[in-house]
Amino acid sequence: MTADSIVTKDKNSSTISSDLASVPLSSIRKILPDKAILQSCRDAGYSFRHRLITPVVTVLHMLLAAIWPEESFNASWQVLWSIFKSLYPQSSETYPSRGTVTNARNRLPLSVWNNLFAWVSQQAQRLSSPWAKWHGHRVVLLDGTCVSMPETPPLMAAFGTQRGYRGVARYPLARMVAVSLANTMTVISYALGGYRQDETVLARDILENLQKGDLLIADRHFAGAHFYVRYQQLGLEFLTRIHQRLKLSRIKRIVSYGPNDFIGRMKIGDSYSRKDATLPRWIAVRFICAKLLVRGHVQTVWLVTSLLDDERYPAEQIIKLYARRWRIETLFRELKINLSADVLRSMSPNGIRKEIAARLMAINVVRSVMLEAAAQNYVEDPLRISFVFALRAIISFAPALAIESFWKLRLIYEAMLREIATHKAKWRPGRNEPRAVRRDQRHYPRLMMTRDQWRNAYAA
Repeated sequence: MTADSIVTKDKNSSTISSDLASVPLSSIRKILPDKAILQSCRDAGYSFRHRLITPVVTVLHMLLAAIWPEESFNASWQVLWSIFKSLYPQSSETYPSRGTVTNARNRLPLSVWNNLFAWVSQQAQRLSSPWAKWHGHRVVLLDGTCVSMPETPPLMAAFGTQRGYRGVARYPLARMVAVSLANTMTVISYALGGYRQDETVLARDILENLQKGDLLIADRHFAGAHFYVRYQQLGLEFLTRIHQRLKLSRIKRIVSYGPNDFIGRMKIGDSYSRKDATLPRWIAVRFICAKLLVRGHVQTVWLVTSLLDDERYPAEQIIKLYARRWRIETLFRELKINLSADVLRSMSPNGIRKEIAARLMAINVVRSVMLEAAAQNYVEDPLRISFVFALRAIISFAPALAIESFWKLRLIYEAMLREIATHKAKWRPGRNEPRAVRRDQRHYPRLMMTRDQWRNAYAA
């Protein structure tokens, strides 16, 4: 729609909401069209009236909140509305109140967000297919992290918080587990739970969303004979570090490829066998000794894998493959820093779950655009493309894609993909950074009460 098509007369709510939906993030509408959002509503059994803020507008508002530099729902809505008024200045519609926008977010059920995330994830996995496999297996990463949120009683009751030697933390924390493709960093699935929930429990359901033959790489928190049996029951291959409690000297060697590469039998724990009588007594796995650079220090570690054939899967290649496990830390950094999910903004448990779904969906949308850029511009490794620049390009190209003539849209979109493909991050293999800050941030004492409590106690 062009600026020349502005209607001078007052428009009804349906027409204005259509115009409002056509304004924001036009640069991602190929990846996330209206029909996908509306179909997710139908699949969830959600019917809605034709209000000013429709489900399409709500979803785009939440995605804009994820990628916009200001960490605020209100800021993203102000940007969305300001762009709309700049393109349709003669519209008589007044600025919706913050309560109206909040109610629109609350109306959209969590099931719609779950359906929409699954749809976007499928599109991202399809675009990832040229890069996803290693020796015929899709390489999948599994790990967990925590996110913080506002200090409200409902959130504290729903998610809980940590307890330490200093007492109970002031802010609620949610625990999240995610699986992603190692070679494209698109999120396949995730699970969100309370802080006290174990990551292995959260991972049970999302592993069922993987494909048979996928190669799962995880840290030693997901290691153990009973876990390995579960992975094989799901048709998955696996590669993990050895569990810290496993005594390697007690492993019986079945086949030896060398002193640092052999197949051994791991016994299933009696407690797990009593809970599940279908578990076998033993499982055959391969042990490989590797020297890895971990936090600036060379460490000798043992890896455990189901890839038993040493000719098809040489030990050197498996060790290099395991180094990709740390890529999921980059994914969590993008989520928490670039998409501002380190401290969430919603005030209700369902709002937190919707916000996480929106931000993970935003990662997949941005990654999908990057994969399109890599495919059309013959980029060998899509992970070399800068995620931060892709965010900037999506925001910068959106206005032109919203107002230019139809015949120019394809040219503008291809120009955006070329720009994204040309901005590559520095190649830094084996990069290690200290988990420390250079600048002192403790210039002020910690505030041990809420700001309202302080004002009531000390303000004049």
